[in-house]
Amino acid sequence: MIVRNFITQDIPSLKLTDTVQYALIMMEDFVIQNLPVVEDGKLIGYCTYNTLSGLDPDAKLQALDFNVKPVSIDPSHSVINGLKLLSNTRFDVLAVAIEDEYLGMIWSKDLIAGLGQSTTAQNDGSVLLLRCNLVDYSISEIGRLVESEGGKILGLWTWQPTSTHEIDVLIKLNIRHIDHATHILQSNGYTILHQINQQSSDLFEDRYKSLMKYLDI
Repeated sequence: MIVRNFITQDIPSLKLTDTVQYALIMMEDFVIQNLPVVEDGKLIGYCTYNTLSGLDPDAKLQALDFNVKPVSIDPSHSVINGLKLLSNTRFDVLAVAIEDEYLGMIWSKDLIAGLGQSTTAQNDGSVLLLRCNLVDYSISEIGRLVESEGGKILGLWTWQPTSTHEIDVLIKLNIRHIDHATHILQSNGYTILHQINQQSSDLFEDRYKSLMKYLDI
C-alpha cells in the first residue's frame, strides 16, 4: 500500500490569508491538531492548534514564520513510512508533495484503517508491534513461535528506529486471543511494544493514539 491511495481532499488546507480563528475552527471541526498551509499550489508549512491558540484570532496566517522547510511525504512512499513520519512529527495530518508541489494530505486515521482493510488483514485477528535486536531478527523464527501457539502471520511490516541496532516489527495475526503468543515471543527476547485486538470494543481513536505512542521512532 502506498501513500497515493490515501490522499484525502476532505480536509481543507489553509491559506496565508486565512485567520487564526478560521484555522482553529477547521482543526476543531475535524478533531485534528495541525493543518498544512498552501499557497499557489506550494506547501508553505504547518499550523498547529497549540501554536495558534494563544494568538490574536483575527490575525492572518501570513504573519507567522514559515521559514523552516516543511516535512512532507512522496506519494509513492509506503503507508508504513507515512505512519513513521506522523509519529515523528506528532501530526494528525501530513502533506503529500513532490518537491514543494502540494498534492493533498494523508490522515493518520485513514492509514491505520487502511492497514486493517488490507488484503493481508481482512480476517479477524490481532496486531502486535514488536522490537528486537537487528542481529536476532528472523521472519521464520517469529513465524515459528507464533505458529507454536496456534497462530499464523497474515501480514508483516518492518522498519529500523533511527541510529539504533534494533528493528521494529508490526505483524497481523489470524488469532484474536494472543496472550500465549505474546508470552512466548517475550520469553524469546522480543519486546511487545503494543498490541491491538481488532475485534475489541475499544474506541478506534483510543487504539490509534496508543499505537502512535509506541511508534515513536
